[in-house]
Amino acid sequence: MANVGPGYGLPTPGMVDALTLVARTEGLLLDPVYSGKAMAGMIDAIGKGKFDDKEDVVFLHTGGSTALFGYKHLFMKA
Repeated sequence: MANVGPGYGLPTPGMVDALTLVARTEGLLLDPVYSGKAMAGMIDAIGKGKFDDKEDVVFLHTGGSTALFGYKHLFMKA
């Protein structure tokens, strides 16, 4: 489980990429602790072909976008 990372609440590059991708393409704001890492895992599984084109994939967004404020340094443009 490469997307879980080194520990609770600790960001991973996959989570940052997943949050950025879904915010830009779908307008979804995910929290960086739970749903961000879950989305990173789902994107990874899709990329590895874990699902075929006949399967429906559902992601349950449970909220928590306010946690983004604690991680804003990860998303600030340099």
